[in-house]
Amino acid sequence: MTQATTKRHLEILDILISDYIASAQPVGSSAIARRHHDHLSPATVRNLMADLTEMGLLSQPHISAGRLPTALGMRVFVETLLKRRDLSDAEMQEIRRRCAGDERRIDAVLSRTSRMLAAVSHYAGMVITPDAGRVRFRHMEFVPISGHRLLGIFVSQDGAVQNRLIEISEEYNYSDIERINNYCNQFFLGLSLEDALEKARRELAATREDYDRLLVNAMSLSEELLAGIPGSDLFVDGEMQLLAEPEFAQAESFRKIVEALEEKKSMLSLLERCRDGQGVRIFIGSEAEIHGIDAVGIVGAPYLKDGRVVGAIGVIGPMRMDYSRVVPIVDFTAKVLSDALES
Repeated sequence: MTQATTKRHLEILDILISDYIASAQPVGSSAIARRHHDHLSPATVRNLMADLTEMGLLSQPHISAGRLPTALGMRVFVETLLKRRDLSDAEMQEIRRRCAGDERRIDAVLSRTSRMLAAVSHYAGMVITPDAGRVRFRHMEFVPISGHRLLGIFVSQDGAVQNRLIEISEEYNYSDIERINNYCNQFFLGLSLEDALEKARRELAATREDYDRLLVNAMSLSEELLAGIPGSDLFVDGEMQLLAEPEFAQAESFRKIVEALEEKKSMLSLLERCRDGQGVRIFIGSEAEIHGIDAVGIVGAPYLKDGRVVGAIGVIGPMRMDYSRVVPIVDFTAKVLSDALES
């Protein structure tokens, strides 16, 4: 936006984008003059729209067509013109109800939240799990599966469970397994996963020559289990709802956005940026950094556990999504989720 942008320019931009959000169609000067500006002629509106196009805030897909907002135009809209509406008591109650459930494990709570975001926003809901390196150890157990395979089980203090099959070169009897499990649970108690892995590697290097074979094996098994636990994961729901949006109705556009959600890397990176920020953030078009997709909008916000930011939630939809409705949904849901995770 330049210094030449007047109040009248912004008023026209506001009207055009509001109409575009509702219709998903280019908006013409005659329609704006007729429906919103009886005191302005179509020619005057057309001149203002031409100015906005020259500023890079609007585009004209065809000579005879109306105008569409660019990503820059949408950015100006959300930063200076967006009228965020308050959620009604009924809407807040609905969000609380959909987030609630008997299952209190953190992965179940986060999964419910992504489903709720999709159901209430009518777009796709996303929730990034806490960084595994920051979660704290509660319990570790190795269970014999066969002569040369163990199932390693890691449980965090917030109830998240990670499993990993481990190939072993020697067999252990019941007494050996019990001793390994007891030792590991005492050794890593209260540590974060990151610190536990570092401690296991440090102790393993120091005990290679130790006479206690089981101690060395316990550290070796622990290191393999802890190193195999993935970092942040992503829950996604509501992808099929995006097919209802004209921007994603074509098979190729829908395929690209579904691939981005399934591949997860770009979504995780994006929501990591929300986790590092304060409050709601909006990413428009290329700001989302999704390869091959420009007509996208994402609203994200961090959530807390024990007063500390541990993850983020978000809604992904078309660039013209109704931000005035989606922003308060995401903001309030992040607060509800934070409350649900309080220990």
